[in-house]
Amino acid sequence: METPGSRTIEDIKRDFPIFRNRPNLAYLDNAATSQLPSMVLEAMVDFEVNYRANVHRGLYPEAELATNAYEAARAEVATFINAEPQEISFTSGSTASLQMLAAMLSPRLQPGDNILVSSMEHHSALLPFKKIAAERASMITTIPHDADYRLDLATFKLMLSQRVKIVVITAASNVLGTVNPIADIVELAHQHGALVIVDAAQYVPHLPLSVKAWGADAVVFSAHKMYGPLGVGVLFIEQSLGEQLTPSNLGGGMMREVTSSAMSYEDAPWKFESGTPNIPGVIGLAAACRYLSSLGWSNIIVREEEMTRLLIVGLLSLGDVRIIGSLTMNDRLGVVSFTVPGLHPHDLATILGEQGVAIRAGHHCAMPLTSSISPTGVARASLGLYTTAEDIARFIQGLKAARQKLA
Repeated sequence: METPGSRTIEDIKRDFPIFRNRPNLAYLDNAATSQLPSMVLEAMVDFEVNYRANVHRGLYPEAELATNAYEAARAEVATFINAEPQEISFTSGSTASLQMLAAMLSPRLQPGDNILVSSMEHHSALLPFKKIAAERASMITTIPHDADYRLDLATFKLMLSQRVKIVVITAASNVLGTVNPIADIVELAHQHGALVIVDAAQYVPHLPLSVKAWGADAVVFSAHKMYGPLGVGVLFIEQSLGEQLTPSNLGGGMMREVTSSAMSYEDAPWKFESGTPNIPGVIGLAAACRYLSSLGWSNIIVREEEMTRLLIVGLLSLGDVRIIGSLTMNDRLGVVSFTVPGLHPHDLATILGEQGVAIRAGHHCAMPLTSSISPTGVARASLGLYTTAEDIARFIQGLKAARQKLA
């Protein structure tokens, strides 16, 4: 079967060292962490062995190379999501980005103000805003989903008012695979003066992102879910908002001047980057952006839709398996959660793991959602660029064996 460009899936898999080293691994846990292609590893190693130095400070050649590579990565990430370089800050990941945003936006809240969050939010998006709502005597209200596990936009419209100051919304659910209509949500929220923060961690590996098309005020995502390294993420803040915000994290590298009685910050984005950044991680992130772009988004989308259909059909063929989320490919990704009556998801994941099939089980850091489905959580299979029909067939066969063994 042909994949992006003229490359077969075997070509794609060969880009990833783990599949050369573990050829029998059927890796279906990409919503948690994706694997690394060689070009990402090589870019990081090149920094470590040839010009390892801190950025923005040194005047010697290696430090200048490091700074140039770091700022080139910023420009590359900006292009990747259709933003401006000054709107891109690097953090340790989506969790850190969301905590920074919550802390910086907290002073804008007054008693009685409201924060809207979706029923699909990851704890990383939910908890920082629950915290500031409690601290500021504000409210936090959940936007419900409908019977098909899609956001209830009609109710969302009714919930909006001038007291809604912030809307926190995932672009794609890490449990349901649901893709939310971000541009529509932003337009509605902005009509009432609310800021919109988007968690795009699950969206970015699968679909092209244009922050300008969305119109969101802030967008976050992590490298390790998009074929990049662990411990690095992106915080996009729309330029005019970024100019207004006061940094929540203070330290070296983000100050313009410090005296015994005063201090002033650098401009955005540097004022949001205190301390030594994850330089090799940022360079690796840029390489991951290049890798995804080289494959062609239209090709990626077509193939991942095909694999998602195979996964859903395979699960439905088992008869008693309940898929949590839409059964159609309209506005959904290859993140498929399911339950098997009478069987604990952890037991399923353990037995599949013994057969070389990697899935995840539990609450997926989305307990308000998953607890409403099952007290023990759900099992989840999530696809990536390198997922093959053979991987899915092994998963379905393994699930049949696990069900027989645990019955």
